[in-house]
This record gives sequence, C-alpha cells and structure tokens, in this order.
Amino acid sequence: MRVLVTGATGFVGGAVARRLARDGHDVRALARVTADAGPLAAAGIDVVRGDVRDADACATAVSGCSHVIHLAAAKSGAMAHLDDVNVRGTTFVIDAARRAGVQRVVFGSTLGVHGFVTGTPLDEQSAVRPNTPYRLSKWRAEQVVRSAHQRMDAPVVIARISTIIGRGARGWLPMARGIVAGRMRLIGDGANAIDLVPVDDLVDGLIRCAVVPSIEGRHYVLGAAAPSTVAGFAASIADALEVPAPRAGLPPAPFRMVQHAAALAFRLTRKASRFVHDREVLVADKRTTIARARAELGYDPHASLDDAVRAMVDGFVSSGEVVRRGHA
Repeated sequence: MRVLVTGATGFVGGAVARRLARDGHDVRALARVTADAGPLAAAGIDVVRGDVRDADACATAVSGCSHVIHLAAAKSGAMAHLDDVNVRGTTFVIDAARRAGVQRVVFGSTLGVHGFVTGTPLDEQSAVRPNTPYRLSKWRAEQVVRSAHQRMDAPVVIARISTIIGRGARGWLPMARGIVAGRMRLIGDGANAIDLVPVDDLVDGLIRCAVVPSIEGRHYVLGAAAPSTVAGFAASIADALEVPAPRAGLPPAPFRMVQHAAALAFRLTRKASRFVHDREVLVADKRTTIARARAELGYDPHASLDDAVRAMVDGFVSSGEVVRRGHA
C-alpha cells in the first residue's frame, strides 16, 4: 500500500504511520508547516506540508496513494474552529481521495460522540449524544463521511476510537501529576468502568479498517477487550510512579447529576463546562462491546494494560514533566 496518514505528527497518527512504515508500506504524512515532522522523516515517511483545510494541499497529499487514514483533528477551541478543521477538513480529504481513486479512506472518530455514559455498553447502535464541541464536530464529520458514501459511493470506513493509553498519551499527564503529588482523590470508590485501549491495539484496529475487504460504509467500535476500573487505572499509574494509589472520595451521585445537567445544557446552548468535562472520566461508567469489530475485522486487543500505563508514565518521567517522588 501507499498510505496517506493525516495527523501523523500527533500521538495516534504517528503510531499508525510508524507501524505502516515498519511493515514495509510506503507512507506519506500531511503535516502543517509548524509541526515537527523530523521524527517522521527519520522513519522514512514522506512528509508533505499542508493543512486539511486547504483543498489543494489535500489533493497533493492524496495523489498516488491507495489508502488514506484520516486522523488529523482539532480537539479544542471555539465551535467554528473545530468545525473548520474537523468537518470542513474531512470534506476536503474525502473529496480529494475520491477524485484520486483511493481504495479506502478510514476516518478516525471518537466514542465520545455517545456523550456521558453510565452503565450501558457501547456498540455501533448506541445512541449518539455529543456533549462537548469537539465531540459534536466529530459527529458532524461522521455525517460528511456517510453522505459521501451514500451519494458518491466513496470507499469509507469509520472507526470510533475509545480511551487510549500508551507512551505519548499526553491527555493523562494531569492525572499522573495529581497522583504523584498525592492530591488526587477518586469520586466514590472508583469501581466504575473505564474502557482503555493500548495504542498498539488501536493501531492494529485502524489498519484493519483500511485493509479488510468489502466493509465500505460501515463503522466500528475500537474499544477494549474487557473494561478496567477507574480505581485500577489510577492504581496502575501510582504503581508506575512508585507512590500510593489515590483514596476513595465523595459519593459519585451528585457529580453524575451535574454531568447530566451539563450535557443537557450543551444540547441547548452548545456551550460546555471544561471543569465538569475534566471530571467526566472519574464518574462515567464506560465499557464497550467490540463484537462487530472482532467478527468483521479480526480486531483482537490483547496488549498488556499495565505495560501500556508504565510506558506512558515512563514517557512523562523521561521528558521531565513528572518526577517520581522517591527520585526527586
């Protein structure tokens, strides 16, 4: 294959691009001029400078490619900015791929389109209730992708990505800092589920979305083989940091009421509370059902969660962003 990976200077996109290159495929990355693409070039990846919001840049990047894995996305900012990058950018990528005769486009979406979840396992039929601007923009982008398939038979597959761990998963840096400082508390006893996917398993799932035949127009949940608990995840981070695990905290019921109220407020106003959203992971009860991905893709997540957490924490420590308490 000759594969274009957008978002390859990011965490997941970089992991996908490097895996494809190691497996002997020709890999091209579309990278903004301000992004550090040196590691990609060093891995033998062809770097094309440009932005997904530029239709000409997308056409140049896609030219000559057989597959596209579209992972570029803005995760913060105003709704207009998120729509510009995540929705309009996806439109340009899909259109360029269709015109170039690409065999398959994989669009990386998020399980966050389902919003705040408590208890019901998520699968491909679960209700969609985005509760933040980012999640809404990804849902709108999914609709762009589906429309391209329905109207023009574009060869697309949507991957809804669960919660990722592994070296480079910087979203967990604040939690690691709170744990090592001893100031983090669980909400309740932390027995609620969290769906954690090591990045190596996710990469395998995304590549399978690109290569498995006759699945155009479908979407898949790329989640964990089995749920973890918030307490177990926090304890694993603490163990890697060589500090005590966080203790139980206040009851979760009031926090869940606030989450539900915030989700309703977002649907009415399109405004989300960062303070509330940052605590969602501590009170949600999120698990997935990956039966379709397992049956149709051969998706089989099996990497060690503890190893992925330790690699993630080791990355924070080696960069100097977290100091193990006993090593300060």
